[in-house]
Amino acid sequence: MIKALVVDDEKRVRRGFIALADWSAYGISIVGEAKDGASALALLGELEVDMMFVDIGMPGMSGFELIDQARSRYPKTKAVILTCYHEFDYVQEALRLGAIDYIVKTLLNKSNVDETLQRIVKRFEWERRHTAGGAQRPFESAMVLAPKGREARDETPPAGLAAESKPRRLEGGLWIWTAEAEQAEVWLRELPAHVAGRWQAALVTAGADDRVSSREAERAIAERLPVYLFYRGSGDAGERAVALSDLKADAGPAPAELDAAFAEWSECRWLLYGEDWRKFVAQVEHWQVDPVLLQDWLRSLAADGASYLGWRGRAEDEEGLADVLGDPEALYDWKQWKSWLSAAALLTQQRLAELSLSREVFGSLIRAVLYMKGNAGHDLNQDEVARRIGMSRSYFSQCFKKFASGEAFGDALRKLRLTAAKELLVGTDLPIRDIAGRVGFEDDKYFSRLFRDRTGLLPSEYRNAGQEMQHEGGRP
Repeated sequence: MIKALVVDDEKRVRRGFIALADWSAYGISIVGEAKDGASALALLGELEVDMMFVDIGMPGMSGFELIDQARSRYPKTKAVILTCYHEFDYVQEALRLGAIDYIVKTLLNKSNVDETLQRIVKRFEWERRHTAGGAQRPFESAMVLAPKGREARDETPPAGLAAESKPRRLEGGLWIWTAEAEQAEVWLRELPAHVAGRWQAALVTAGADDRVSSREAERAIAERLPVYLFYRGSGDAGERAVALSDLKADAGPAPAELDAAFAEWSECRWLLYGEDWRKFVAQVEHWQVDPVLLQDWLRSLAADGASYLGWRGRAEDEEGLADVLGDPEALYDWKQWKSWLSAAALLTQQRLAELSLSREVFGSLIRAVLYMKGNAGHDLNQDEVARRIGMSRSYFSQCFKKFASGEAFGDALRKLRLTAAKELLVGTDLPIRDIAGRVGFEDDKYFSRLFRDRTGLLPSEYRNAGQEMQHEGGRP
């Protein structure tokens, strides 16, 4: 028999809950009642309790505190939480603390108590069977949700999803529900559309030769599943079956080799030449470059493309980057990025033809922009940059203005410096005067005026707003 304890601060509620079912029919024996968390902990020390039903809204020691303390002192005792309504935020917190299920007291009645208790007993037996060895028990299978994009990384899946198992959060914003493969497949098929729209779902299973502990498996899943889904995912919200053996880390390039590759890719020859495009794609796929690192670079390239590569759209139709090519922030796998970049390459070639700029001149202008970005904090001028790329000042000025969608060199340089300043304002605690100097402004008062003119905010206001957005999980 499963020995159970009922914990609720209202005696009437405890008695009504106990009287609602023939507990022995489900293999449960109610061995005690407690009116608060302290009394419950005392009973846990006196009685052998397998399961406790806990009201999360008790005064004094809350149900959360009770579950947390019981987990450390009596780890074999499982908790089921009792709520008054669909308090999903509370439910999710309790599940994170180790509760195995929840019951909405106001909805529990004679007609649904059988289904509810059968589900809880099934979940209890599964937990007892699979947690006996703790983190060292062999991994079998699990449903995993990986966030699509940055915004979903700090989100929590809706409460009640795959209710037979409590989820755990892994590094990188992944969530895992361990279960037998058949059950996990059912969860995937029943995944709500609004969840599938925010998360990539995968069924990860261990093969006969994958003799690893759950802890080792979860480490491999956290480190490699996002990479696997990024490069092999179809881009839709459908389920994916992944063998644990497929998540073994491959030896990637040495850091210096990858840095050299990024430097070469940044020259953007792959936008114009088929051979360079094929080499670029082959290198990315062979190395399986970290998706976060790659997408940060690609989004930076997209931002540059809006200003310098003619991806902004024509002035007369006022199309923006997202309208011309699709919003790069909405891309989350390599297949989508390849399609997007292929369209960007075609658009770039069309724009060069319209502007009468040769591929060679384009390459020189790209090198000019890279030099400007890398040396924005120095005393740059148009003569120096033109000389650096082997062009006369007048020809460089003429070509650059076409290349930058009508923007003159001085304006483009100031924009680069302000962009660098924004990153330093949000990403560091450097004084504003020091930031002004680092991005090429000797006069910090002029920097502050220019910053406000271009952004509508003083540097200090931008810093505060950006840090608040980062704290909330957004992007400044």
